Amino acid sequence: MESSAPEQLPEQLFLDFRVSDVLDKTRRLPRFEPWASQYCMAISEKRYGDAIYARYHMDGRAKDGVHTDLRDCGEGPFQWHKTSVYEVIMEEARSYAQGCPDLYRDALLFYCSTSPKDTRRDIIEELFKIGEFMNVQITSLDASRPQAATL
Repeated sequence: MESSAPEQLPEQLFLDFRVSDVLDKTRRLPRFEPWASQYCMAISEKRYGDAIYARYHMDGRAKDGVHTDLRDCGEGPFQWHKTSVYEVIMEEARSYAQGCPDLYRDALLFYCSTSPKDTRRDIIEELFKIGEFMNVQITSLDASRPQAATL
């Protein structure tokens, strides 16, 4: 028997698209391949660092690990700005840790179950470091935190 309950977001800060929404071609979501498929597969395999990395490529603003957007530099017209996808993720992580510490803590709790097969565990480990630096209260999960030595 199928559940009629709506699918939950994997995690609402960095993995903010439901897998079913990404797979549903009738939904008006920005999705570029192979990133959309990689996002879904990584979530199903609990490779959350890989899923986050794919998520930041899925809308087409990133290519080969470089995120491109228009920014207001204060004077004159907007200018194209290029940043590594990794740095964009970390900028957002710092903002989330400072502005939404409870949600950030919940995200870290979720990421404790990241698979050892995740190829972007560096992202997960850095999210934990940012949480510590920003004093996000994560004392109860030190025992289950992904360890740098296993990365």
